[in-house]
Amino acid sequence: MDLQQAYYEQRFENLFLKSKGNTFQEFFEKLMGLAYKTDFMACRPWGNRGDRKNDGFLRSEQRLFQVYAPYVMKETEAIKKVTEDFEGAKEHWGTTFNKWTFVHNADDGLPPHVQKVLLDFQQANQGVNINTWGLEELRTVFRKISLEDKQTWLGLAPTAETKMRLGFRDLQPVFESLAIQSVSLNLEVKDVPQGKIEANALSESVTILIKEGMSKADLVRQFFDKWYDPEFGDKIAKTFREQYNSLREKKLTPNTMFGELQAWTGGEQRGTPEHELAVLTVLAYYFERCDIFEEPGRGK
Repeated sequence: MDLQQAYYEQRFENLFLKSKGNTFQEFFEKLMGLAYKTDFMACRPWGNRGDRKNDGFLRSEQRLFQVYAPYVMKETEAIKKVTEDFEGAKEHWGTTFNKWTFVHNADDGLPPHVQKVLLDFQQANQGVNINTWGLEELRTVFRKISLEDKQTWLGLAPTAETKMRLGFRDLQPVFESLAIQSVSLNLEVKDVPQGKIEANALSESVTILIKEGMSKADLVRQFFDKWYDPEFGDKIAKTFREQYNSLREKKLTPNTMFGELQAWTGGEQRGTPEHELAVLTVLAYYFERCDIFEEPGRGK
């Protein structure tokens, strides 16, 4: 996986993890529309008729989708939802589909009792292929999207050529933005221990982004060496640590925290490829120094 692909996959995964409720429905429709074009038919609720248990239809596969993305996945509610949706789909669309897919946002998988209900449905409805789509299945769909459409949706990604062009002028706006953040922590700076990436269970795409950023980390050191305030780097380090601690208190997954730090460092509105790579380089620099994320063997 190269830098450009890793950037897009990390952005996709972060959107998946952050999207809940109607936002997840919109995310799913955008993803499917870009991947399958006119083969995918989104279904909008219509007055008091609703969507009649149809959150999208893939015509070439005769596959009907139902999306469920609560803020918290509760087993009893999920069982009720999947039962109502499947029975409703059979009632309203039974002659048009032979595949039924339950799309969910549970990044750690569906509860076992929900899986049991789906297996029971499959046994009782031999003419319908019933399955579920979560993060990995949607990631496979994402990989079908053309580079042009990914750029339209998620912005321009840094590439190997971007890395060659990266210079001080790309780092300065990032640091100037961070410099205005308030800090209150006094933290020791440490060397990065071996196994830190593995200890934080970071995904392949995030790992690649960190390692690509580390390859330019010396540029950050040179920047601080030339800056008029010799303590500037440590001040920014404290700011990073404070922000990381606030995210950790929310009990977010490591990949979600990385995405939140990325947005906080560079701004929610994505910038040029050079700006995006500058953000990754700064993140990698402080990751390497152990100002953000956990050291191996340290309690979380």
